[in-house]
Amino acid sequence: MRPVTPEVPPEAALAWVPGVRSGTPPLHVERLLGGSVNDTWRVDSTLGRFVLRIDGPAWRRPGVDRAREQELHSTAAAAGLAPRLLLRADSAGVQVCEFLEGRIWNEADFLQPAQIGRLGERLARLHALQAPAGIAPFDPGASARDYLQIISAAGADTGAAAKLLAEIDAAVQCVGEGTTALAIIHGDLAHGNLLDGAALWLLDWEYAQLADPLYDVACALAYYPAARPLAARMLAAAGLGEDGGLAARLAAAIRVYAALSALWHQARLAEAALKSAP
Repeated sequence: MRPVTPEVPPEAALAWVPGVRSGTPPLHVERLLGGSVNDTWRVDSTLGRFVLRIDGPAWRRPGVDRAREQELHSTAAAAGLAPRLLLRADSAGVQVCEFLEGRIWNEADFLQPAQIGRLGERLARLHALQAPAGIAPFDPGASARDYLQIISAAGADTGAAAKLLAEIDAAVQCVGEGTTALAIIHGDLAHGNLLDGAALWLLDWEYAQLADPLYDVACALAYYPAARPLAARMLAAAGLGEDGGLAARLAAAIRVYAALSALWHQARLAEAALKSAP
């Protein structure tokens, strides 16, 4: 993690960080790389080092549920898989976690068999955790419909988005045909969400879900197609094994994440075009 600008977060957001208050400014502030929707900062105070996250625009986050995120993040943190979540203030749109030393992954990490194996092992631990009660199962189709609504509201053509929605619905059905048990999944295994230090930690839990564990492997392979030759290694490390229908189900789960990513980009372009219109 490194600073990218000399900016500082708003004082109202900074005030949520332990040890920072009127008359007691932070000792150190730097903006962190990694997020494309939320703003994330390292903030040091007399009480320690923290990560302050400020929520980005709600329209860019279909499928996000802050209460679910908090529960699943806290569960993973208790198992040593994520930084400790110290507070969440929905009214202010801020979250504070402990700061952990480490190196954020890059795309090249997904091409290294040893790194893929380590990630798979961490996913195996995550998927073995007991999920909190009352969490609704992952519904990719609902997120896709939210994106479609955003694109339509922006006045953009929805033809391509509608095709992606149909593809997601068909792929979800294929994945579900072999699902036996649901697990906590991270749901957004971009390299910026992986911190390599004393352990390999998973960051940014806003897309965490209760789902077929196969979706986590599919997420990584959808984001990084060059890693697909290592799929068998990742599946084995994640404890997902092999069966007659696994390859087809994994391919379908990859299509789900690829289509959701395409819809995310379409929604961003539609919203940007709307804002720039005279």
